[in-house]
Amino acid sequence: MRFCYIFFILSIIICSSCNYLSVEKKQKSQDFDTVIDFTRVDVSPSFDNCKNLIDEAKTNCFRSEIQKRISVSLKQHHFTTEDFIDETIMIDVLIDDKGKINFLKMSSSEQIKFQLPKLDSLLKKSIKKLPQISPGIKRGIPVATQYQLPIRILTK
Repeated sequence: MRFCYIFFILSIIICSSCNYLSVEKKQKSQDFDTVIDFTRVDVSPSFDNCKNLIDEAKTNCFRSEIQKRISVSLKQHHFTTEDFIDETIMIDVLIDDKGKINFLKMSSSEQIKFQLPKLDSLLKKSIKKLPQISPGIKRGIPVATQYQLPIRILTK
């Protein structure tokens, strides 16, 4: 019987130690001041020849490389127009998290749509022919990115 009383008293002492009776609780979660910008990637998509560049130079290399490749593809076709055209069109492309480039849409003036009606289908084909690239990376994870590329159309 005495053993039960001693065990009971020891149990109360152990359970009521300083850690359990503390009025002030420790904060278990940390407050973060970090705001994550999901509209930008940490590492932009890149072709093989742009991989070794960093930051802005890598982005510029990617943009110039994709414009150059689309331009070379379009120069293979001979366009005839009634009027002189010197305009810039905008092409929206999506680069998925695997690095595949997809054509989304083309924004152009009515004059270009009227005089070059097959331009959007030719752009789709030339973008489809582009090689797979390294995707954009956000916080160490490959992500899909969307770009709007200007393409200058100049005919004589």
